[in-house]
Amino acid sequence: MTVTKRSTTGRQPLAYVIGDISMVRALGISGIPVAVVLSEPHSAMTRSRYCRTVVRTPSWVSDPDGAVDALIEWGRRQPEKPVLFYQGDHDMMALSRARDRLEPHFRFVFPEQELIEDLSDKLRFSVLAERCDLPVPETLMLHPGVDAAEMLRDWRHFPCVFKPAMRTNWYETIGCNQKALRIETREALEKLLPTMDVENVAYVVQQSVEGGEENIVSYHAYVRPGGETVAEFTGQKVRTGPRLYGISSCVEITSDAQVRDLGRSVVDKLDFSGVLKIDFKRDSRSGELYLLEINARFNLWHHPGAVAGVSIPEAVYRDCIEPGSAPIAAPARAGVRWVSPGIDLMAFKEYHADGDLPLGRWLYELFTAEVNEGFQLRDPVPGLLEFGSRIRRRVGKLMPGRGAVADCG
Repeated sequence: MTVTKRSTTGRQPLAYVIGDISMVRALGISGIPVAVVLSEPHSAMTRSRYCRTVVRTPSWVSDPDGAVDALIEWGRRQPEKPVLFYQGDHDMMALSRARDRLEPHFRFVFPEQELIEDLSDKLRFSVLAERCDLPVPETLMLHPGVDAAEMLRDWRHFPCVFKPAMRTNWYETIGCNQKALRIETREALEKLLPTMDVENVAYVVQQSVEGGEENIVSYHAYVRPGGETVAEFTGQKVRTGPRLYGISSCVEITSDAQVRDLGRSVVDKLDFSGVLKIDFKRDSRSGELYLLEINARFNLWHHPGAVAGVSIPEAVYRDCIEPGSAPIAAPARAGVRWVSPGIDLMAFKEYHADGDLPLGRWLYELFTAEVNEGFQLRDPVPGLLEFGSRIRRRVGKLMPGRGAVADCG
């Protein structure tokens, strides 16, 4: 893991956040000054009470080198080296590969470069999982240029999951918001063969772990070089939108000893240091936990984690300013729920239509969630702006002329 050294002008360094409002608030509630790093022209995050300044860069997706160059230009002008927080796959990869150029101007925490590459590419991760004996489901990797039909001939594990080795252009290719596709039969899998022929794109076919998305549990940790775990907690998905392989809309902090112990075991096997989230799924038939993926970056869970008493971003910030200064965190308070109301409304409609979520229970869970990312009384402006933007978009669909005029303002 790379941890940069402290400089000493006496001014509190900025936390540069390449991510979403959850990370801004996770840092802000700890009293850490935040600079929001943006490539899009407008964002409600800039109106957060915790946002001290805005850093503009090109897109981390289409121009990662340009984004790094712009970030360095901003960083070199700061009186204190900022601390970097990265929340997406593209910015994590760009920053990790440019760590030598960034080091003179920023503080940051990264696992070793090769390990990040192994974790980010599912083809490489498959090799890593076999080498380290990680508890992953049966998996078949389809490399670019292979005869997919031939390789799938002996595949017998149905239902299964079909997903890309890396998520770049995945949503555009498949045309939905799901992270993966569930395949019930061989015939359905063979219908995807034209998709698998896309040049320079690799895919994964993996045995399905049965059970709903609420069976997905996670281990979160910040580990120093040498293996000392500074902060950790476990969590469970409550709902996603869409319901199958969707985006988290409601999650909950837990105290799950089985998940914690298995997460620690994976960290030890990888000799990992840095920040990570390990997703497991508990098979509804056997109760066995299977490892789905490992992300070595910050994420939305760090906001409810901080509210539950374990702030991984704050621990990283403290260690970057003064290595080894972050205290070992006490166990997190179980039961803290996080909700994204816009996505959760979409999720509710699907769960409710299936007869699994009464309106009264959903409203209760929505209004009693300790972390409502859509509206925070302590930080209300971003939520109000997002709500206004949503209304304008709806008006624009109903009245295109008036909607276009409103959007111009």
